[in-house]
Amino acid sequence: MSYLLLQGQQVMTLDARRNAAYLQAMQAVITPDSVVLDLGAGLGIFGLLAAQLGAKRVYMVEPEDIISLTQQIVKANGYSDRIQCLQGKIEEVTIPEPVDVIISVFTGNFLLSEDLLPSLFYARDRYLKPGGVLIPSAAVMETVPASVPAFYEREIAVWSNPHLNLDHSPVRSYVSQAMFFARQDLGQAQYLAEPEKVMALDFYQATDTNCRVEIHHTITQAGICHGWIGWFKMLLGDQWLSTAPHEPPLHWSSAFMPIDPPVAFEVGETVTFKLQRPPYGDWIWQFKSQQTQQQRSTFFSVPNTLKTLQKMAPAYQPNLNTKGKAVHYILAHADGTHSVQELAQQLVSLFPDTFATDQKATKFIQTLVSWLA
Repeated sequence: MSYLLLQGQQVMTLDARRNAAYLQAMQAVITPDSVVLDLGAGLGIFGLLAAQLGAKRVYMVEPEDIISLTQQIVKANGYSDRIQCLQGKIEEVTIPEPVDVIISVFTGNFLLSEDLLPSLFYARDRYLKPGGVLIPSAAVMETVPASVPAFYEREIAVWSNPHLNLDHSPVRSYVSQAMFFARQDLGQAQYLAEPEKVMALDFYQATDTNCRVEIHHTITQAGICHGWIGWFKMLLGDQWLSTAPHEPPLHWSSAFMPIDPPVAFEVGETVTFKLQRPPYGDWIWQFKSQQTQQQRSTFFSVPNTLKTLQKMAPAYQPNLNTKGKAVHYILAHADGTHSVQELAQQLVSLFPDTFATDQKATKFIQTLVSWLA
């Protein structure tokens, strides 16, 4: 989901259940003396609520251009005198003073998936006053083995069925390694055991998000296990808000980690489940029962060629292709003295086989500049 798109912002800004829980936590701590940081503000719902609750000053930090629309919303609500909008990542902007409260929604699907928490830890260490408040302040990841026959048939087993007399079965070995994020489709899942905690983070103390855990499930309901469902709950004030699939819906999605083939579990047996994910890395999950064991990894959910895999190896010695040389040229000449048009003309002259027209070269430069400038 792009945070620049209003469709993505809508599901968050208008998430009534989430917003009510955040508001309750904010009401308990925000006073007329509070300085508040709305981290990853989006359209600014929480910063606006903080101002509505009487906060002295509010800083909204958002890297996307949507902050320009947020500025308009701030003005429309009459809070321009107390809310300052800053565009950029928290590591790039400067908050002019320490803050009493940091409000964030840096918990991605299954907590870790967007790797946003390190930015929260950075903001905490640099800007939060001693004794200041984080909302949320903690999170717990949970998983459970589950039976989800309809979901499994639609997303994984379907690839084993001929379509128009064509065999697409090789796809199955890849999709069965993928992690699926589903908001409502997992609500009908049958849990085969009690959910277990796999990881807990105290946001006041945590410094990294490396996940490497092993847990044990005792099967309480016999059935066919199609995989594990994972979710998280977060602590907002003194209340926990859960993103589990059986809870009322939120904009967060539960995660489904398939196994293939599915396995029958019997009541009373113990199943060992391991979950791993380094920061910014791939998910790995594995289970072991009395009869069998499996391991899956999102690394293998993409059909990479040998050439691509070789480029990922630490020992690979990269060599620039033509587009790489074009990037190098642009970076070397992006010194504030050349226009995009001038740079595009140079690319056409230097690399005519790759950039046949000024328009193609211009688009290439604009895309590069949007990432780097």
